[in-house]
Amino acid sequence: MGHMKGKPILVWLALAVALGLFYWPTFRWLANTWLSSDYYSHGFLIPPVSAFLVWTKRKRLARREPTAKGAFVLAAGAALYLVGMNIEMRVLGALSLLILIAGLVISFMGIRAFREILFPWFFLIFMIPLPALLDLGYWLQEISVKSSSGLLSLLGLPVVRVGQEIHLDSLAFSVGVGCSGLNTFVALLALATFYAYLLAGPLPRRIVLLALVLPIAIAANTIRIVSIVLIGWHMSMDTAMTFHDYSDPFFFAVALFALLLLSRAMKCRLRELHTAGS
Repeated sequence: MGHMKGKPILVWLALAVALGLFYWPTFRWLANTWLSSDYYSHGFLIPPVSAFLVWTKRKRLARREPTAKGAFVLAAGAALYLVGMNIEMRVLGALSLLILIAGLVISFMGIRAFREILFPWFFLIFMIPLPALLDLGYWLQEISVKSSSGLLSLLGLPVVRVGQEIHLDSLAFSVGVGCSGLNTFVALLALATFYAYLLAGPLPRRIVLLALVLPIAIAANTIRIVSIVLIGWHMSMDTAMTFHDYSDPFFFAVALFALLLLSRAMKCRLRELHTAGS
């Protein structure tokens, strides 16, 4: 009996090793991106969180209903991987990994089991650097410059906007893509998605909460830029740059706190983790 219980574990371990070897270039690309990009430094946390959510559903996953339908999903994942490797587009290889995981679960455990882990599986998308991210960064950069220069004008400062720079007499503050608030938005969206999953209440209310992530991130970044400029104007550029270098975590915490307050105002409450997804 013990041998029979241990057999599925050995099968999944063998599959994990095979995937690790097959997807080694993709894993290495992901890890290098997480280490080098401020926008995806949270990537290391995503797989453990997804694994933990699957673990909370382990009792519901005990019943297995294998189906050959998973073979079609596996074929689609393999095809996407080959295309990605052929055109040297790593993101397709990473996306194919998600499809292969879905195919394996459907093949060995069934469609019902895949439905049970649908959110943990989907949550893995937040570990993959998407190519459209930089375009979003440029858009957020434009919004940040406009909103912060407008707020500074309302505060009575002699602001002149020149492209992506904010000028005050002899001082000039450049707002680059790195200061666009993109890193706050990406990390906050991942955290808010996880948080919304754990909330009880109507789905539309949780969707609204997720929709508020973007304006909250923009508002937090605008206040950050305004704070930097005000410190430079009233104190010194050195002090402003010191604040610039260390203020990002603080304003991320402010954005997160604002999101939590809004969830309370919308009367959303956390449900018990072991009942999540029920």
